[in-house]
Amino acid sequence: MKAKIRVLTLAICLLPLAMTFTVAAPPPGGYYNNGMDLYKAGRFSDAVDAFDQAIKHKDNAQNAQEYIDRIRKETVERIRNKALTGVNKANWQSKFFFMNEVDGRVRVGISVQELFERDSVNFRPEAVDALKQLAAIFEKAEAARFDIELINEVNPETPPSPTLTAQQLTTVMSYLSLASRDALPKF
Repeated sequence: MKAKIRVLTLAICLLPLAMTFTVAAPPPGGYYNNGMDLYKAGRFSDAVDAFDQAIKHKDNAQNAQEYIDRIRKETVERIRNKALTGVNKANWQSKFFFMNEVDGRVRVGISVQELFERDSVNFRPEAVDALKQLAAIFEKAEAARFDIELINEVNPETPPSPTLTAQQLTTVMSYLSLASRDALPKF
């Protein structure tokens, strides 16, 4: 009888230890695939957790780490874009510009990095089409008041050259003015 009591006592004492070592079953399809599903659904913090588990359980660990890095980079970019313009870049009309109305005026933000080649006043080839689109909007809304701002998305610790910024602004305004009046030279 004493032996049964000892075994029962030992089993009861070890029960909490046995409960702490339970291992959760991986989600169907594995941790990596679960992370991908969460990432595609826009649940980024949950996706990072799933990718961390994938790394821990060696379930496509290298790709999981790449997605963690990608999520972190995208999160920083979303925060930076929102802080920079007050408008999330995902909500821009195109990668070149955004427009929104504030107090009866139309605010237009134009990305310097997307519009111009690096440190120059030369337009990128696809930027001209975006400016034509913007000029067409200006032409149709001739009575509206537009506030145009060049947005520099480069690290604010190294301010852009004021001369280059003035030249870029002049180039943009000249092009928009001519294009909105259909006065661009025909070649």
